[in-house]
Amino acid sequence: MIEDNEVTGNTNGIIIAAGAEGNVIRRNTVVANPPVQISLTFPTANGVDIRNGATTGTNTIDDNLCLTAVNAACPDVDKRGNGKGNGKNEKKDK
Repeated sequence: MIEDNEVTGNTNGIIIAAGAEGNVIRRNTVVANPPVQISLTFPTANGVDIRNGATTGTNTIDDNLCLTAVNAACPDVDKRGNGKGNGKNEKKDK
C-alpha cells in the first residue's frame, strides 16, 4: 500500500512493475517527477509521476494528485474538493 504520501523531485514518481497485483495506491500527491532541472538537462528523459506497468485493473490506483501518468488516472486536481478532478485540465468556472 502506498497511501497519503508526497512524492516529488525524482526521476520517476511511483512505478508499478509489470506483473504486480493487489496493490493500493491512493491519496498521494505525486508531482514534478522528473523535476524541472532534470527534464531541462536531459530532455529525452521520459519520467512520469505515476507509471503503471501492470495489467489494468490488477491494482487499485485512486484519488491521487499528479500531472503525468502512464496507464493510470491522473486528474488535474484531487477529488477532495480542490477542483474538478476530471483529468482534462479544465479551469473551474466561477
